[in-house]
Amino acid sequence: MNDVPLEEAEPARKAFGDLTEGEREVVRDALLAIGRDPAVGREIPGWRPPSVEYTYTTPLARDSAEAITVVYTHTRGMGVTVVFYFRDPQVVD
Repeated sequence: MNDVPLEEAEPARKAFGDLTEGEREVVRDALLAIGRDPAVGREIPGWRPPSVEYTYTTPLARDSAEAITVVYTHTRGMGVTVVFYFRDPQVVD
C-alpha cells in the first residue's frame, strides 16, 4: 500500500510546537499509522464527502491514561490534512 500524502494546517503546526519532545514522538508514530491507512482513526459522524474527518487517539505510554489526539481530514485521491493535535487527559475507547 502506498503512503497517503500528509500535510499540516497552520493550527496543527502551532499545536505541534507546544508539545513536549516525548509528545512529538507519539505524534510522529501516529502520523505514520495515519499515512499508511487514513481509516485507522475514528470517523466523526456528519462530515460530508468527499472529505471525511477523523480523530486518532494514542496513549503517551503503554500504561498511561494520558494521550495525544490527532484530528485530521482525508480526501480520497488528495491525501490527509492534519487539523490539530491536543493532549487528552485520558483515553476512552
